[in-house]
Amino acid sequence: MTRRRAFLAGLAALPLASALRAGDGDTRDVIRIATEGAFPPYNSLDAQGRPQGFEIDLATEICARLGIQAEWVLNDWPSMIPDLLAGHYDAIMAGMAITPLRTRRIAFSREYFPRPGTASGMFVGTHSFQSTEGALIAVQEDTIHHDHLVALGMKAQNHPTATAALKAMIDGQADMVFGSPDFLENRALRSNRMMVILGREEIAAGGPAIAFRPGDTALRDRFNAALTALESDGILDRLNDKWFKPSRDI
Repeated sequence: MTRRRAFLAGLAALPLASALRAGDGDTRDVIRIATEGAFPPYNSLDAQGRPQGFEIDLATEICARLGIQAEWVLNDWPSMIPDLLAGHYDAIMAGMAITPLRTRRIAFSREYFPRPGTASGMFVGTHSFQSTEGALIAVQEDTIHHDHLVALGMKAQNHPTATAALKAMIDGQADMVFGSPDFLENRALRSNRMMVILGREEIAAGGPAIAFRPGDTALRDRFNAALTALESDGILDRLNDKWFKPSRDI
């Protein structure tokens, strides 16, 4: 069963909102945005069970500039794209990477952070001498990291969330975990050497972006204009520093 809960956030319009709204062809005042709530620092839940993280702050800035409200919908990862296409919400902000397979079904905004044409994955274990050969590797299902392990012929142990995959490794149910460095790196660095970074892999995928239904080009264009403005104003960099700054040098 798909988990789905909604949170309405009222957002004040900034002076730029009228410029971004004018002539854009989309007049919605409330945008329903799906997130997972289980992939920090992109998105997670606070003590009251409300969404928090980089993408929540980013959406707050975007919607303020567009003069609209964001209604957050918590949704399970495996059904994110089908439920978007079914009209349960208008956009996805859940750390979703751009891939050729996904672009056949949905439309993406520009990437949050322009980068070279590859993404990356990180192996984390409990001992520095561990090898991936023959290892049982915990990974979140239906992700670029899962697909990468399968393509390499590695033994993947599937989990519904990145948090669940990490817990499986910590609890000894898997030999190591593979996933996004954004999610794993700081946890390994803060673990008092209980976890170690074993290596990285390049993955043939783009960076994370906002997903839309293919026909919602006007809405996508509005969000792209706001993202570009946030980048020009330095706000995107400030949010990046707030949520992704490493704990210390490796």
